[in-house]
Amino acid sequence: MNATMELLKIKADLSLNQINTIKENEVIELLGKEFPAINTEFERTVNPGNIYKAMQCFADLTKQLIRKGNFKEVKHCFSVAEKMLQSGNGTVKNAVENCYLFSVSTLLDLTSPVSQKVKSLPTASLKEEYNRQVCSSGL
Repeated sequence: MNATMELLKIKADLSLNQINTIKENEVIELLGKEFPAINTEFERTVNPGNIYKAMQCFADLTKQLIRKGNFKEVKHCFSVAEKMLQSGNGTVKNAVENCYLFSVSTLLDLTSPVSQKVKSLPTASLKEEYNRQVCSSGL
Protein backbone atom coordinates (compact mmCIF):
# COMPACT_ATOMS: atom_id res chain seq x y z
CA MET A 1 0.00 0.00 0.00
CA ASN A 2 1.42 3.38 -0.88
CA ALA A 3 1.75 6.24 1.61
CA THR A 4 -1.24 8.18 0.23
CA MET A 5 -3.57 5.20 0.58
CA GLU A 6 -2.25 4.53 4.07
CA LEU A 7 -2.96 8.14 5.11
CA LEU A 8 -6.46 8.01 3.64
CA LYS A 9 -7.21 4.81 5.55
CA ILE A 10 -5.97 6.34 8.82
CA LYS A 11 -8.04 9.49 8.22
CA ALA A 12 -11.16 7.40 7.50
CA ASP A 13 -10.63 5.36 10.70
CA LEU A 14 -10.27 8.55 12.74
CA SER A 15 -13.44 10.00 11.22
CA LEU A 16 -15.41 6.87 12.12
CA ASN A 17 -14.13 7.01 15.69
CA GLN A 18 -15.19 10.66 16.03
CA ILE A 19 -18.70 9.93 14.70
CA ASN A 20 -19.26 7.20 17.31
CA THR A 21 -17.79 9.14 20.22
CA ILE A 22 -20.12 9.71 23.17
CA LYS A 23 -19.90 13.31 24.34
CA GLU A 24 -20.65 14.46 27.86
CA ASN A 25 -23.89 16.18 26.81
CA GLU A 26 -25.15 12.82 25.46
CA VAL A 27 -24.60 10.84 28.66
CA ILE A 28 -27.80 11.89 30.43
CA GLU A 29 -29.88 10.96 27.40
CA LEU A 30 -28.10 7.60 27.10
CA LEU A 31 -28.56 6.80 30.78
CA GLY A 32 -32.18 7.96 30.73
CA LYS A 33 -32.92 5.68 27.79
CA GLU A 34 -31.18 2.67 29.30
CA PHE A 35 -32.46 3.23 32.86
CA PRO A 36 -35.72 5.22 32.87
CA ALA A 37 -35.81 5.27 36.69
CA ILE A 38 -32.67 7.41 36.76
CA ASN A 39 -34.54 10.34 35.18
CA THR A 40 -36.24 10.97 38.53
CA GLU A 41 -32.83 11.23 40.17
CA PHE A 42 -31.62 13.61 37.48
CA GLU A 43 -34.63 15.86 38.18
CA ARG A 44 -33.70 16.00 41.88
CA THR A 45 -30.03 16.71 41.22
CA VAL A 46 -28.65 20.22 41.21
CA ASN A 47 -26.98 20.80 37.84
CA PRO A 48 -27.71 17.34 36.38
CA GLY A 49 -26.07 18.42 33.12
CA ASN A 50 -22.72 18.13 34.89
CA ILE A 51 -21.18 14.85 33.69
CA TYR A 52 -19.79 14.07 37.15
CA LYS A 53 -23.17 14.58 38.83
CA ALA A 54 -24.74 12.31 36.20
CA MET A 55 -22.08 9.65 36.84
CA GLN A 56 -22.67 9.87 40.57
CA CYS A 57 -26.41 9.30 40.00
CA PHE A 58 -25.51 6.32 37.81
CA ALA A 59 -23.15 4.97 40.49
CA ASP A 60 -25.84 5.41 43.16
CA LEU A 61 -28.33 3.50 41.00
CA THR A 62 -25.81 0.70 40.45
CA LYS A 63 -25.05 0.45 44.18
CA GLN A 64 -28.77 0.37 44.95
CA LEU A 65 -29.23 -2.51 42.48
CA ILE A 66 -26.27 -4.34 44.05
CA ARG A 67 -27.80 -4.01 47.53
CA LYS A 68 -31.11 -5.36 46.19
CA GLY A 69 -29.30 -8.29 44.57
CA ASN A 70 -30.58 -7.40 41.09
CA PHE A 71 -27.52 -8.77 39.31
CA LYS A 72 -29.12 -8.76 35.87
CA GLU A 73 -29.54 -4.98 36.03
CA VAL A 74 -26.11 -4.54 37.63
CA LYS A 75 -24.62 -6.36 34.64
CA HIS A 76 -26.62 -4.01 32.40
CA CYS A 77 -25.17 -1.02 34.30
CA PHE A 78 -21.66 -2.36 33.80
CA SER A 79 -22.24 -2.90 30.08
CA VAL A 80 -23.44 0.71 29.69
CA ALA A 81 -20.43 1.94 31.70
CA GLU A 82 -18.21 -0.17 29.42
CA LYS A 83 -19.81 1.42 26.36
CA MET A 84 -19.08 4.88 27.74
CA LEU A 85 -15.53 3.86 28.66
CA GLN A 86 -14.88 2.48 25.19
CA SER A 87 -16.71 5.10 23.10
CA GLY A 88 -16.70 8.19 25.28
CA ASN A 89 -14.63 11.27 24.69
CA GLY A 90 -11.90 12.08 27.21
CA THR A 91 -14.24 13.75 29.68
CA VAL A 92 -16.74 10.87 29.60
CA LYS A 93 -13.97 8.30 30.10
CA ASN A 94 -12.59 10.35 32.98
CA ALA A 95 -16.03 10.52 34.62
CA VAL A 96 -16.54 6.75 34.28
CA GLU A 97 -13.11 6.00 35.72
CA ASN A 98 -12.93 8.59 38.48
CA CYS A 99 -16.53 9.00 39.54
CA TYR A 100 -18.59 5.95 38.56
CA LEU A 101 -16.06 3.17 39.00
CA PHE A 102 -14.46 4.72 42.06
CA SER A 103 -17.86 5.02 43.75
CA VAL A 104 -19.05 1.52 42.81
CA SER A 105 -15.73 0.01 43.87
CA THR A 106 -16.60 0.71 47.50
CA LEU A 107 -18.98 -2.26 47.24
CA LEU A 108 -16.57 -4.35 45.18
CA ASP A 109 -13.86 -4.07 47.83
CA LEU A 110 -15.93 -5.90 50.44
CA THR A 111 -15.56 -9.63 51.06
CA SER A 112 -19.24 -10.47 51.37
CA PRO A 113 -20.76 -13.12 49.06
CA VAL A 114 -22.71 -10.37 47.27
CA SER A 115 -19.49 -8.44 46.58
CA GLN A 116 -17.84 -11.59 45.27
CA LYS A 117 -20.78 -12.15 42.88
CA VAL A 118 -20.67 -8.52 41.71
CA LYS A 119 -16.91 -8.73 41.07
CA SER A 120 -17.61 -11.34 38.39
CA LEU A 121 -19.97 -9.03 36.46
CA PRO A 122 -17.84 -6.15 35.14
CA THR A 123 -16.62 -6.31 31.58
CA ALA A 124 -12.93 -6.61 30.71
CA SER A 125 -12.19 -2.87 30.44
CA LEU A 126 -13.99 -2.06 33.68
CA LYS A 127 -12.11 -4.85 35.49
CA GLU A 128 -8.84 -3.60 34.05
CA GLU A 129 -9.55 -0.03 35.20
CA TYR A 130 -10.71 -1.25 38.64
CA ASN A 131 -7.50 -3.29 39.01
CA ARG A 132 -5.44 -0.30 37.89
CA GLN A 133 -7.07 1.86 40.55
CA VAL A 134 -6.65 -0.74 43.28
CA CYS A 135 -2.99 -1.37 42.41
CA SER A 136 -2.14 2.33 42.20
CA SER A 137 -3.75 3.02 45.59
CA GLY A 138 -1.43 0.56 47.33
CA LEU A 139 -4.25 -1.69 48.53
